[in-house]
Amino acid sequence: MARTGARAARLKKLLTEAGLEPTASKKPLWPLAFDTGQQRQLLRLYRALGGQLEAPQFAPGAWDLVFADGLHVELDEQLHFNRYRAATLDSPWTSELAWTPAYKAYCTSEEARCLKDGRSQKRWTSPPAERMFGVSGPPGDLEILGSARWRQRALYDCMKDTLAASGSVHLARVSIFDEVDGTALEKVLTGRADVSPAALRSLTLERAQLHG
Repeated sequence: MARTGARAARLKKLLTEAGLEPTASKKPLWPLAFDTGQQRQLLRLYRALGGQLEAPQFAPGAWDLVFADGLHVELDEQLHFNRYRAATLDSPWTSELAWTPAYKAYCTSEEARCLKDGRSQKRWTSPPAERMFGVSGPPGDLEILGSARWRQRALYDCMKDTLAASGSVHLARVSIFDEVDGTALEKVLTGRADVSPAALRSLTLERAQLHG
């Protein structure tokens, strides 16, 4: 399985070849990047996902890629697609995001892939995730306790979606399961296929609801 960093580096190279200009990544800060209403929404979502802390300290992490003119790009691989992420995509503020329909479908069609690659202990749970969501169930068992780490990832993805929905950032989410000129992006990013960088740029700008 290709490393996440290698795929992101390949995506960055292709988008740069297509004319986008990379810039330094800036880490979104909780709670400073979110207004009071958004903070309340995300806390409700945290509870709905099984969050147990009264005052959780969220740390959604840095953006995957940032380009000039405020374009942020997130590359979502197999561990991002499961029932927890699907629940966040039912949030009212995600309905107008360009990637929502495809991502909802991937959460169903690719959950088995997520289970196959994400049931190892490190990918299934972690001490920080269990502090937020409680103990995880046995690796691979989603029916009762499930995965604290997967819940945490879904929440953090939705936090970034919230900034996109509010217009605070121009965000494009692209998935390894997306197709570019009829070719799965995963094959492109692992060197098994080639596509026009311009076609990848078009998908990216479409997901960010930008033109040019």
